[in-house]
Amino acid sequence: MGKGGMDYKGQKLSEQIYLVLIPAVGSVAWVFGYLAQDFKTTFYGWLAGLVLAMLICVPDWPIFNRNPTPWLEEIPSARKQTVVDDDDEDDAPAKATKAKKKKGGKS
Repeated sequence: MGKGGMDYKGQKLSEQIYLVLIPAVGSVAWVFGYLAQDFKTTFYGWLAGLVLAMLICVPDWPIFNRNPTPWLEEIPSARKQTVVDDDDEDDAPAKATKAKKKKGGKS
């Protein structure tokens, strides 16, 4: 569904939905179970509400991805730059010899 996953506002919305849905359905199931004098009615009603909440809140539906988090652009790694600099250090003795020759020093 969503490529990057549920955004932060989507997580909050998902949590709000299940925090309202499970107690609401559980309360209705309790009333029906009380009127029927049957605990199974209460339990199965609550279980149905739990399954419904899971179907709504767990998958990454598009409604939960309306506010994606902008990511920073990639910053070049310092390690890559160090590798390039290491190549220059290999040439350091040759550069020092050339500098001595330019100054007039004899080696």
